[in-house]
Amino acid sequence: MGEDYTLYNEHYNYMNQTLQYIQSLSKYMPGGYYQQRVSEPSEFYKTFEDSSSKLKAPESMEAIFREAAEQYDVPVSLLKAIGKAESGFDANAVSSAGAQGVMQLMPATAKGLGVTDPFDARSNIMGGAKYIADKLRQYNGDIELALAAYNAGSGNVAKYGGVPPFKETQNYIRKVKGYMNEDITVDKTVYSGNSSQERSYAVDGDTDRGIQTAFTAENALYYIEMMKLQMQSRMALASKSLLYGEEV
Repeated sequence: MGEDYTLYNEHYNYMNQTLQYIQSLSKYMPGGYYQQRVSEPSEFYKTFEDSSSKLKAPESMEAIFREAAEQYDVPVSLLKAIGKAESGFDANAVSSAGAQGVMQLMPATAKGLGVTDPFDARSNIMGGAKYIADKLRQYNGDIELALAAYNAGSGNVAKYGGVPPFKETQNYIRKVKGYMNEDITVDKTVYSGNSSQERSYAVDGDTDRGIQTAFTAENALYYIEMMKLQMQSRMALASKSLLYGEEV
């Protein structure tokens, strides 16, 4: 990676030594508070790079929409219009009703579509594409009815024999159809296929620097300092327990 990790490696070794000291006191502490022994310290840059390598490379949200459109035989303009109307292409969006992700899937709907992580952009978009494709087949390609079902549910479409008389649903259909006439390019880069925690470290919208944007030297030092302070705090608690016999 071409970085000088000397400073970070010193912090890392200090942190490991502190943790080992704390754990050496565990036999004096009630309930064996620190049961797990720390493994042999490794060099920081090795740990740093190993963690970075677990993240998959970023991908274009535009490309995901195009792939989903091809896979489920849905107009890409329709998919992107739904994504824009639903969340503004925000993979972390949550509505007041509990709908989640780019395509604003309700948890039960997402589960039924096989979307295990609604905040994973790829999974969410694919799930939304599958859902609207099912609705288009159900209503013989009628986009308005498919969108009405997407917004208000198929039950309401059946109940009213067409687009429900809900202002929200009617406005939604107009909005999506309007977006379909726009030349929308989704200029977002996402880290899909990783866990939510892994994606939280990712830097959005930077394909040039690739995977190395997942962690920065500044972030690394911040986490090390935080962990060092935590170790110092635990050492102080351990010392207090030894001196005063207090349970911590």
